[in-house]
Amino acid sequence: MNHFDTEQYFRRIMDTSVKMAGDDRLRIETAIKNRSRDLVVQALITLPGDTILEAWGELRKGILPDRYQLPIQNLAKLTGLKIGPGFIRQVKNILGDVEDLDFILDAVVEIARGYKQLNDVSGVLPPPDLDFADARMVRDFEIAIRPEFFNTCIVFKEGIEDTFASKGVSVNIRHDIYGPQRDQVNRFRRDKVQEAYILNDRVRLREHLMDDGHEMVVEILVDRKTREIQDIAGKAYRVPYVNLCDRPFMKTKELVGSHLDQGFEERVFKSVGGSTGCAHLVDIILEMVRYLDSVVRA
Repeated sequence: MNHFDTEQYFRRIMDTSVKMAGDDRLRIETAIKNRSRDLVVQALITLPGDTILEAWGELRKGILPDRYQLPIQNLAKLTGLKIGPGFIRQVKNILGDVEDLDFILDAVVEIARGYKQLNDVSGVLPPPDLDFADARMVRDFEIAIRPEFFNTCIVFKEGIEDTFASKGVSVNIRHDIYGPQRDQVNRFRRDKVQEAYILNDRVRLREHLMDDGHEMVVEILVDRKTREIQDIAGKAYRVPYVNLCDRPFMKTKELVGSHLDQGFEERVFKSVGGSTGCAHLVDIILEMVRYLDSVVRA
């Protein structure tokens, strides 16, 4: 890309850390920073139980801070909310009807994702004979302790385990993802960098995600006037199930020619989501579109 054609450049960093807060609680913090905002949101969540015990936020730097004072105060009202179906809708209702709340909502969603990334289940630990080098055995154990994962992505697609040998699937998962080691505090960390290059007639979007189990990059080129995707490319450099989690990235080209309209989310799920796709890839693409809308407003 020729940076000399860039009219404007925007960059946002999202950092999430997950820590033990006693034996049965997690304290999760997400910080979102760009050139005009510095937001921190933190929540204490039961483990297991999926329930928020307390939440708070602070806008340490930001334009129009008075506008966001009430929704940030309303974060305390997340207490008692359970992370699960309908979570985002409930969070929106709690934050209130204020213009441009995406960055606060994004922080809360990242906290929920950080919680769900761990496979801690009360009283369930990997059996002594679990071979962490055996991808099929690890996958079967994960389905056993988290049956709600069934058919949610390509790893947990029904019958996919029968193809592991022919695909050469191997596993790269931290053992403590199923429960902390003795006296372990730090459990998980995820960093995201989102960039938007506003060109003469196009916008180039880029997001880089890196955490304890993944590293992936997606770039999208969008026509500024028609909001049509002219090009899209994704690459997974590190994934939990090698030669499997990375396969949905090959299908991103199906979205070329799509418009960023009301039906775009459905097309993303159809192309790279569901039982043959990757939930992280879906999240990244939809996040980039929301980020585009926020910088266009700016």
